[in-house]
Amino acid sequence: MSTRPAVHLILPLAMTLLLAAPGSRAELAAWEQAKVSALGRDLATATDALYDTFIKQPTPGLGSMQSHAYYRLKQLVRLLRIEARELAKSVEKGEGREQTLSIYENLMQLTRSARGEASKVLVLQETGERAAAVRGVLNQLGPYYDPDFPTLAPHPNIEPGTTR
Repeated sequence: MSTRPAVHLILPLAMTLLLAAPGSRAELAAWEQAKVSALGRDLATATDALYDTFIKQPTPGLGSMQSHAYYRLKQLVRLLRIEARELAKSVEKGEGREQTLSIYENLMQLTRSARGEASKVLVLQETGERAAAVRGVLNQLGPYYDPDFPTLAPHPNIEPGTTR
């Protein structure tokens, strides 16, 4: 008995199901250049404030359990600031979703990495408040780039009023 006929039946069925699935996806928010430009500026301002606040907090002692995570987080916050400025500059020049999508994707990857590192570092309340402001802008910006954007929840280790 050959399995080949079964493959011929299953493959078209699988393709039909895959083609039907996009109807269940959410839709992108309609691109509003002025709104996205304003959000880009807000994000650049928020990431500047986050970086400035973060570098002022006490550095863990060398050799401490938090030292490596702290320096990794510092680098990620610096890169977030750079990417946010680039996004703001690009949308301000009139670039749209297609032209700025890779910048947004980099921002989100950096955000996920930073949230992971933040779990390993003692973060002061003021830094947490700045991180919450960045998160708030990203939550407004996300639907313009990702139809299935998962709203970023408060990070229990760094944002005030949340618990682990």
